[in-house]
Amino acid sequence: MKSTQIPYITIIICLTTLIYSMGVALAVSGNLMGSVRITQLEPYGGVTFAHLENLELWRLLASQLIHVKQSHMLFNVLSLALLGFFLERRVHGFMFFLLWFIAGVAGTLVGTLFVTPPWNLGTGASQAVLGIAAFGLALFLRGAIQSRAFLIVLCFSLIPAFALDFIYAGYPKPGHVVPLLIGGIAGFVHCRQPSKALQHAPPRAGGV
Repeated sequence: MKSTQIPYITIIICLTTLIYSMGVALAVSGNLMGSVRITQLEPYGGVTFAHLENLELWRLLASQLIHVKQSHMLFNVLSLALLGFFLERRVHGFMFFLLWFIAGVAGTLVGTLFVTPPWNLGTGASQAVLGIAAFGLALFLRGAIQSRAFLIVLCFSLIPAFALDFIYAGYPKPGHVVPLLIGGIAGFVHCRQPSKALQHAPPRAGGV
């Protein structure tokens, strides 16, 4: 992809998260930036495996958008916007969305297994953001992206989530580890694929 391409998918995800999460906060608390209890998010997309058994598949997407605390939502949106600025221009937009969705859903559902009902609703974009960040970290480690600014973005996106895990739980939460693995594996696989420029390069003079 050209480096000048506008990261449309990132922009759409960020705007949709802002609008939906703040809209839900307004509907529940009467305040666009109001905090809500996680159990209050069930009608708006909070997800468990029981919901999926009832084929409420719309929750897989909606759960990535809603947040208990809007300050947390703003942090996730900012992290995704910064990551997407660097990364979406290097992969197809659909692939970027697919990674965001798969990493987010997997982390969200795994996280629900370690919380007792009725507080085991899966919500929030942290899992998806961590998947995207891990993808970017793999590209950075393989030298596909060489930018100090991007390294700062990676630290900004990754360190707070795992620091809070250790502070409040004493270990990385499984719901955060799973998307990290998914994004990291996807990143290393992506780096192993030859670029389009190499695939379509003309043969050398005198070559076979």
